Amino acid sequence: MKAGIIGLPTSGKTTLFRALIGKEIPISFDKPNVGTVKVIDPELTALSLSFHPEKTTPAEIDFVDIPGVPIGEENKKRRTEIYASIRKVNALVEVVDAFSHTKDIESSIQEFDSDLIIMDLDVVERRLERLKKEKLDPAKERELNVLKKCADALEKEIPLRNIELTDEEKHTIKSFEFFTLKPVLYVINISDTDIDKNNEIKASLEKKFSNIHSSFIVMPVELEFELSKLNAEDRKEFLSSYGLNKQILPEFIDAAYALLNYETFYTVGKDEVKAWTITKGTNARKAAGKIHSDIERGFIAAEVISFEDFKAVNFSFKEAKEKGVLRIEGENYIIKNKEIVHFRFNV
Repeated sequence: MKAGIIGLPTSGKTTLFRALIGKEIPISFDKPNVGTVKVIDPELTALSLSFHPEKTTPAEIDFVDIPGVPIGEENKKRRTEIYASIRKVNALVEVVDAFSHTKDIESSIQEFDSDLIIMDLDVVERRLERLKKEKLDPAKERELNVLKKCADALEKEIPLRNIELTDEEKHTIKSFEFFTLKPVLYVINISDTDIDKNNEIKASLEKKFSNIHSSFIVMPVELEFELSKLNAEDRKEFLSSYGLNKQILPEFIDAAYALLNYETFYTVGKDEVKAWTITKGTNARKAAGKIHSDIERGFIAAEVISFEDFKAVNFSFKEAKEKGVLRIEGENYIIKNKEIVHFRFNV
C-alpha cells in the first residue's frame, strides 16, 4: 500500500517528500521517488521505555513522490505518463499551493480534481461502449450495472469515493484503478507568514468541501522541511522563534496512515517491541499472519489488551491477568487499533 504525493509543478510536493524522508537522498524530477517513513508513535515509545527491548520497530508508510502534472496541450503525452504512475498508488496526498496566490485554494482543488473526474469518466464511457457490443454473462452484467452507476456520478462531477458502493461493486471495478475512487488527503501548502491562519483555512475548506469525504492538513511545507534537518534541541528553538510548540509533520503522518485505512497492533518483549500495520477490520488469525505464516496456520488464540488498559496496570501482564483486563480472543476477533497482542499457536 502506497500513498502518492501529487499536485502541480512547484506546489511543494517534493519538498514535503524530502521533509518526510528526513535525510538527503537523490531526487528525480522526471520519475517517481519512493521512500519509507517511520510512524511517530507515542504509545510505542511508552512500551519501549517500559520493556527496555534490544530493538524497537515502528510502523512504516510508503510514499511515492510523483512528478508534477504539467498543464497545456503541448504536455499531453507527459501528463499521460504521470497519470499512469498515479493509478498505481492506493491513496492520494494532493499538495495545493496556497502561497503563490495565482489562484485561490478552492479553485486549485476543484480544477485539479475535475481533471481526474474527466479521465475516470472517459475510461467508464469507453468500457461501456465495448460492453454494449459484447454478449453479457452474469459477471459482465454486474460490471455494466456498476459502471452505469459510476458514469451517473462522474457526469454530475461527483468523485467515485463519494458514492455508495458495496465491497462486491468495488471489487468489480478494482482493475480500472479509478483516480476518484482513491481516498485523498489535501495538504494546503502555506507560507510561514500565514501560520496563524492555519485553523481558519482548514475550517473554511472543511465547510466548503464537506461533501467530498476527504480530509485537510494546512502546513508550511518549506518550514517543515527545514525543521526535519534539525536535531531535537535546535528544532525546539526554531519552532519557538515562530511561536510554535510542535511540528505539523507528525499530524500529517497520522492522517496519511489513516488515509490508507491502516491500524496498529503491538507485540512486546525484551528482544523487541514492535508496531505492526494491519488494515482496519483485520481479524486475529490474519493479524497473526503479519508476523509469520506459521502463526496464522497454527493459530490457537490471541491474548489481547488495549494500550490504555495496559498502561493503567503499569505495563504488567501479571497485574493485567489479576485484574481481568487481559482477554483471550478467537480467530475471528477484529483487532482494534493500539492493542497489545500475544498469539498462541501450534504447528
